[in-house]
Amino acid sequence: MGTMTETTRFSDILYRRLTFALVLWFGITAVFIHTVRPDLVLWERNLSIYAVGPAGWLLVSGFYAIALAQLLIALRLYELRQSAGDLLIVFLLTMAAFGVTLVAFYPYTIRTPHNLGAAMQLGLFPIFLWLWVFLHRGDALWRFTLLMALLSSSTFVVLVWNGETDYNIGTTALAQKSEILVNSLWLLVYAWHMPPRPR
Repeated sequence: MGTMTETTRFSDILYRRLTFALVLWFGITAVFIHTVRPDLVLWERNLSIYAVGPAGWLLVSGFYAIALAQLLIALRLYELRQSAGDLLIVFLLTMAAFGVTLVAFYPYTIRTPHNLGAAMQLGLFPIFLWLWVFLHRGDALWRFTLLMALLSSSTFVVLVWNGETDYNIGTTALAQKSEILVNSLWLLVYAWHMPPRPR
């Protein structure tokens, strides 16, 4: 019995660390790609443009990594579910992860599926955060998630309000990258503090 408990505990730790590492890898690739592409201006180009060209494959691996991390968190949230609302939370995060997968698989030059994927990730993630805040007031990460929900939705509003679809508009790129930073920060913190699987 004790051995089984230790095995389960080790499995939970491994699960949490893997999820954390996947989000961290995305952050590393996003930072690195900006250092090797001086031809692109940070505040004028959306992140997806960096996935095409020199070292673009590295950022693509980061996209897949953060999509997988979101799926792992969604699975854990499913295991921890307590209501129908929790199932909606899981669905929103899963669809957001699917959106990142579309972004990774279809470069920005293939606009329709790429933009659909970006809209799914950037549009659904703030809703996911707000629903999590509404349903989990007693959670230790509630205040942090509330702050992230405010920042994520604010940056998304700026992104939508800008109303531009081209990739060379500074406010669009800044708003997009700001939301990605906020969303990734929540994923990183939640992965580190992820509750264990229910016994």
